[in-house]
Amino acid sequence: MSTLRWPLLGVCLAALVVVLLLLWARRPRSRADAGALLVAHTARLRSLPRFRALARREQVVAGITTLGAVAMVVGTVLLASRPTRPVSIEPDRNGRDIMLCLDVSASMDRWNLQVVASFRQLLSELDGERLGLTIFSGSSVAIFPLTDDYEYVADRLDEAESAFADGDFDYFTGAEAKARRASQAGDGLMSCLARFEDSGEQRGRAVVLASDNDPLGEGIFVLPEAAEEAVRAEVVLYGVGTPDMTAERAREFADAALATGGEMTVVEDEGAVDKLVRAIQRLERERLESRATGVAVDDPATAFWITLGGLILLLGTALVGRRR
Repeated sequence: MSTLRWPLLGVCLAALVVVLLLLWARRPRSRADAGALLVAHTARLRSLPRFRALARREQVVAGITTLGAVAMVVGTVLLASRPTRPVSIEPDRNGRDIMLCLDVSASMDRWNLQVVASFRQLLSELDGERLGLTIFSGSSVAIFPLTDDYEYVADRLDEAESAFADGDFDYFTGAEAKARRASQAGDGLMSCLARFEDSGEQRGRAVVLASDNDPLGEGIFVLPEAAEEAVRAEVVLYGVGTPDMTAERAREFADAALATGGEMTVVEDEGAVDKLVRAIQRLERERLESRATGVAVDDPATAFWITLGGLILLLGTALVGRRR
């Protein structure tokens, strides 16, 4: 149902039109102004069929002209009052950014292969999500930024899958630090958090961190510190651990994920990562769900057609008048 955003303006304009009509109707009019001509003995003329037909025609034209003028005034007043209608806007529940953050230390190749293959199969189900890939060990390298160009993503994931399957050392160039440092999960997570754009959009953010959480050497951040930063950045961490993780490292990894609202799974069979991917989709969708918001949008169609109809009537009667 339409409403008027500026009803007071419409009332003022309508009142102005009424006042102008009253002033026009009450002004003194001379016979010359009215175009009157006194003629005697017109009774016979008025009884002629042709005269009656022309008189009826004039009455119809005058009526249509009046209707057109009224329609134009009403339509214009309505347009000035800015008619609106309420609409319900559903939030974008596919607005998720997912960053794959893969530990590329030598012990992780077989597990990363499974993670990449699972996300490669997931592409056909994505709609609006953006996917990115970063690899790390002693340092981090962005393979591709967040994007919803799924054809491009598929090509890059194919490359990553081949690199993990064949042990292509060239693919991992830059991820190995010169210092004796590897599997720095805390530094890797911090690097992946920095890959998210601050565009102001309300998009869900998630990091899938695959690592054995077995750091070698000293990094800049430990995993709990990076998890605290993820909480501040409203990024959910989903961990993919390995079966040979120590109980202490597994607990640290799981606690970091839980602190952000995510979870951790351990890769033990081919279905584990697929289940994690489904969990990401499910939990992120639930986390993003919000009530539809109602907004008022302009609805000038009715007023426009009323105005246009009045204009057409006026133009039509004007053309008829010229042909008389």
